[in-house]
Amino acid sequence: MFDMTESQEKERVVDVRSLNPPARHSYIMKIFEELTPGEALLVVNDHEPVHLVQFMKHERKDFDFSSYKAYQRGPAEWVEVFKKKVHEHSNIVFTSFEKEKVEDNSAFSPVPVFTSKDYKVILAYFKAGQFIPVHTPSIDLVLLVHYGNGEVVAGERKFDVKPGDLVVVPRGEKRGIRALTDMEVLHLVSPPPNDADHEEVAQKLLQGDFI
Repeated sequence: MFDMTESQEKERVVDVRSLNPPARHSYIMKIFEELTPGEALLVVNDHEPVHLVQFMKHERKDFDFSSYKAYQRGPAEWVEVFKKKVHEHSNIVFTSFEKEKVEDNSAFSPVPVFTSKDYKVILAYFKAGQFIPVHTPSIDLVLLVHYGNGEVVAGERKFDVKPGDLVVVPRGEKRGIRALTDMEVLHLVSPPPNDADHEEVAQKLLQGDFI
């Protein structure tokens, strides 16, 4: 189904193009986990996985982001290089909305910048009309609008939001956000979501349903 080799330059190569797209990220992460410090993983893909790169940058302390490379070899062939650090560094994060911005016109772009066992901090970028659908997870939410205008569903209420507005939604209450213009939002959740918490969101995004 796919080809994997190991070279003398401490590199492993895996071609994920034959895998279903939803399975690719978890498979890449599984192989990366198996690397020894200093070893690199070369991933052959049909696109550059920018969201995976951002995820690993902030949630894998052993990912050497400074050595990450990506280049295109053909119309549907990209090669990305993920290297495992020899030594891990501090957990302190210093960043900005501008530095972390990811351009994606197909869906909102959540960029995780810090995760602990207690909470997760995300910088979320929306194009006008994009949304996180209304869902009801067992997670507390703190949402701060940095840029743009939108609407937020919180419990049985709906708020028009603008830069500087803060919304706190306790666990078990409905929540959702839709961008009326391009938006940038600080999104803090506690505890970090699990796969079950994402199921309702993923299903509604596939269907195109906000409510």
